Amino acid sequence: MALREWRGGFVASVMAVVVGCGGEGASEREPLVPADPNANPSPGGSGWQAPAAPEAGSPVALHGQLSVRDGDLVDAAGAPVQLKGVSTMWLNWENNYASSKDGMRWLRDNWGLSVVRAAMGIEPANAYLNNPTGMANNARTVVRNAIELGLYVIIDWHDHTAHMHQQQASDYFAAAAQEFGAFPNVFYETYNEPMQVDWTTVVKPYHEAVTAVIRQHDPDNVIILGTPTWSQRVDIAATNPVVGTNLMYTVHFYSCEHRGTQRGQALAARQLGLPIFVTEWGATTANGGTDPNGQVCAEEAQLWHDFMNQESISWTAWKLDDCTDLSCLLRTAAPRTGGWTDEWLNGHGPFVRDRMME
Repeated sequence: MALREWRGGFVASVMAVVVGCGGEGASEREPLVPADPNANPSPGGSGWQAPAAPEAGSPVALHGQLSVRDGDLVDAAGAPVQLKGVSTMWLNWENNYASSKDGMRWLRDNWGLSVVRAAMGIEPANAYLNNPTGMANNARTVVRNAIELGLYVIIDWHDHTAHMHQQQASDYFAAAAQEFGAFPNVFYETYNEPMQVDWTTVVKPYHEAVTAVIRQHDPDNVIILGTPTWSQRVDIAATNPVVGTNLMYTVHFYSCEHRGTQRGQALAARQLGLPIFVTEWGATTANGGTDPNGQVCAEEAQLWHDFMNQESISWTAWKLDDCTDLSCLLRTAAPRTGGWTDEWLNGHGPFVRDRMME
């Protein structure tokens, strides 16, 4: 079955459902290499059997192929959709929570998880630049688990200087789009957090180049674009957006530091019609709450969630991992397969759980 035929048939079946009703990771870990434009690989790469359709009742079964329309993320029936989920830790440091298919299923069935972000580290030790096969395999495991569970998944190039690695990013996303572009589950996040670099001359040209590469292999899945100042100045991007279809822009916030000013910038972007996806946030300080004597700023985080709910903005919380950082959802040595009752939750974990379950 051709890739586009698989997607088209699946979306048709999802539309019928919507209208009618109102293990672990892969066993083989083949390397993800730059795509051969003349190749025609099977969906998801060799050695893996893709599901014929998402699990009944799962987020992808309910919403199908997502797209961007008039500034909103909408489902296959054209209705606005707000996804809620979690980001992994940097996959070069992640402690095997996101790679647990049982854990992802538990979050889906108990907390209402609908999306997971695979944060593929690029520059640090053992990250993509010096271990591309290992990092691509880690991301692949998260993506395959999401597809099997009917979850949406963001493939995140987790880089603060991605414009300096444009060729590597282009090669990776070309391969990822060729491997997974047939599946309606997939988002691409091409630049995690540009630092204090110019949007017009640095960040936007990077996005244009990488987006063009993705579109050669995947014409319609949503691409999420990072914005200046650690993905806070989405208002700057809104005045000079990238030309294309199914593009969104990310805002990151940590509520102990990013307050009314940053929300005002996000609101200004929304008023200009810019589609926003908050791919990273915490009810902590911007360093992820690394001070164990720090605080969880739940009241300010709630103001952000009021804004996101009002605007139907999707989000993934930082981060599904076990550590003493207040942004770690889980306590050290929490089980990897789920069952995360109150005694296993850490830091802003209870706040994230409650917002996800709303």
